Amino acid sequence: MAKDRRSRDQKRRDKLANKRRQEPNSGSLAYMGEKFKTDELIPTWMHAEIGIYESFVMTDRKLLDQTVITALETLIRQMRAGTLSPLSETAKFQYEVGQEVDLVVWNVRRNWEAHIASEWEPTKDQRIGVLRTILGSIEKMRTPGPRSQSYLHHIAGFLTKKLGVSVEPVSADLKPLAKPDEDDLLRLGRQWTSGGNETAKDEFRECVLELMRNGQAGRVLDACHHLLGEETDPSSDVVAELTELIHQARQALVTAMN
Repeated sequence: MAKDRRSRDQKRRDKLANKRRQEPNSGSLAYMGEKFKTDELIPTWMHAEIGIYESFVMTDRKLLDQTVITALETLIRQMRAGTLSPLSETAKFQYEVGQEVDLVVWNVRRNWEAHIASEWEPTKDQRIGVLRTILGSIEKMRTPGPRSQSYLHHIAGFLTKKLGVSVEPVSADLKPLAKPDEDDLLRLGRQWTSGGNETAKDEFRECVLELMRNGQAGRVLDACHHLLGEETDPSSDVVAELTELIHQARQALVTAMN
């Protein structure tokens, strides 16, 4: 057998490179840390997620978590490479089906432009850090399978209930469009989480379990994530119970997929 003549440092570098190649998510741009979750960057984070939520509404709530991931990764790479065109050159974006990635990028940039004009300008590295941290949030929330919308429903609940954000759908000629009907499961869940109906909790849980038994775990996940986004106290019993229901629904979805 030939003698391995590599130095110790070369062996270590080769070992790390081989480990990275074997890791399925080694190419992810997601950041799971806390560095960019600062008071200073909260407005930057908020405006980015408003842009994502606007895209969700503009696509008639058909936008997927994976599409948001692709869009944010595209924006990060363009920012790093310095290949972004000035926003003024793409100030009028006419969305068509199939352009969801471009729509998310445009809406995030447009909201940041307004943020910068009225408040302050974070550095490029800070904006990239915020986008990477949002990617980390999506990775934590997304559900198994390619059709996940858990993150999008979560920010829909958070932005509308906690921050009072309102996004009204309009047609190409700017005429108001009818809002989609709200899911009955979500309405029932609110009766429980608001504390206004003593029997709503049991009714909600019974409905959730029935839906999971009937192969509709995805609907349960969307409703629970939306309700979780609306909650203000992360240590409340409601948050703990919603988290447990999300865990059960994820397990049911994995079982169904297998």
